[in-house]
Amino acid sequence: MNCIHCFSENIIKNGHRDGVQLYRCKDCKRAFCEKGLYAKMSYEPFVVSSAMMLRMYRLSLEEVADVLKKLLRKNPNRSTIYRWIKKFYSVLYRISKVLPFNYTNVWHVDEKFIKIKGSKDDFAYLFVVADNKNHIIATYVANARTTESAKIVLRKAREVMNKNPRVIVTDNCQIYKKACKIFGRKTKHVKSHFKRKYIFLDGKVQGFSNNRIERINSDIDLFLHVFRGLKGFASAQMWADLFMIWFNYCKPRKEGRIEIDKIPEIVVYAK
Repeated sequence: MNCIHCFSENIIKNGHRDGVQLYRCKDCKRAFCEKGLYAKMSYEPFVVSSAMMLRMYRLSLEEVADVLKKLLRKNPNRSTIYRWIKKFYSVLYRISKVLPFNYTNVWHVDEKFIKIKGSKDDFAYLFVVADNKNHIIATYVANARTTESAKIVLRKAREVMNKNPRVIVTDNCQIYKKACKIFGRKTKHVKSHFKRKYIFLDGKVQGFSNNRIERINSDIDLFLHVFRGLKGFASAQMWADLFMIWFNYCKPRKEGRIEIDKIPEIVVYAK
């Protein structure tokens, strides 16, 4: 069992309360019980985790509630399911940092329109950074398509990698021309959209295009299709991060994916 706060395995038993085993983490010094993050919940852990997984598989909250009712004979309403998702979002995001991928040093960057209530223009923008193995490194929801917004998502990606990319591929949007300069001259900036562009790199000719991130954007479109517009920038960023976690860790693919059962059971499945 892991600590529900810092995910450390350095825990000790700390007595009982109402027949429930208590624990204390020797690293973060915080206490928790054997029910973990599912404590004080009126539904079983399997129901909670099933609801979250169903939502990530492009079902609306109403459809998730309907599936749980018909298949599991459980009847949480859409507001309850949304509260579960908000509760576990921060935990899943922290776990994604504990179990990072071996991201490659070739990055693809693009932005897409998304509809958010209260945005400055008719649409806001979702920036996405991915490597050339189809792993999303960072996302950022911005109010405007500006150089500063591009810099923010690139800095977020650099924090994850803890180093600069060797190659960064973008389309011809002018905001990336200045934004990519934060990496210095050693990072090659390739401006290419659908047509492959060839450059001389590391002693050989290599071709790059941004088709890869366009494919990811099509998955994002399908994921966001069930929304009737997002209610605010905070919730939009939450859903963008949740999509990133699902896409990296749970989406079926041939290779390059951490199996869902490798994620600590305190979040996804109960012991």
